[in-house]
Amino acid sequence: MHGNLHALTANPFSLNRAAADTRLTLWLAFPTARAHFDPSTLSEADRARLAGAHGARRRADFEVSRALLAIADVGSAAHSMSHSAEHAALLIAPTGSRIGVDLEINRARDVLRLARFAFDEREVSALESAAPESRQALFYTLWTLKESFAKALQLNLVDALRHCVFWTDDGEWRGRVPTASSWSAAVFQPRPDIFIAAARIGASEAMQLNAWEWPPKQLANWPVMAACAAAPSDADAAPV
Repeated sequence: MHGNLHALTANPFSLNRAAADTRLTLWLAFPTARAHFDPSTLSEADRARLAGAHGARRRADFEVSRALLAIADVGSAAHSMSHSAEHAALLIAPTGSRIGVDLEINRARDVLRLARFAFDEREVSALESAAPESRQALFYTLWTLKESFAKALQLNLVDALRHCVFWTDDGEWRGRVPTASSWSAAVFQPRPDIFIAAARIGASEAMQLNAWEWPPKQLANWPVMAACAAAPSDADAAPV
């Protein structure tokens, strides 16, 4: 599962540029999306999931995510979803794409303890040396990157936390991902307490994104916390 080190570019994506050429769409839905939830739009599988969603929090997350899925109308496109604290993220790509998205809400937690348990030593050292006021943001940047690749590569989360490794070198983000394919990823901070990572496998071009918020539906231009990519010539790890 361990890959070799891949040299990465600093900002390998375009956000809300050249809309005609955009191949990925990233949505963020807020808690008010729950008012748009329509049970009649659910598939049979989702009806079963809703019936099994015990607890108010799980039900709210489910309803927000399915309201977003309905309004985005993904059709046959590849898509990945994530939800937390009544927010949902949806990443859409052409059919057959290998993608992953993760959304996390910043909340008080012992990030050093979590990192020491699950992260690579390089990442733990970076978190330990980070200023206290920036440590949480760094942790969520790393965590969302790892979980987005867990989905894109179909890894279990423990393997992704340990074997997808990211760091900065002279201000540029670099990483190691267990795949021989090209890949790219970016982490956004739409609000001070919201982090979203998008990952894509098997595309050598820079990641291009249109970002949307809903409701109401509006184009977004979010701060970028990290951006990185690896071309096939750099990706010589054993395939997953």
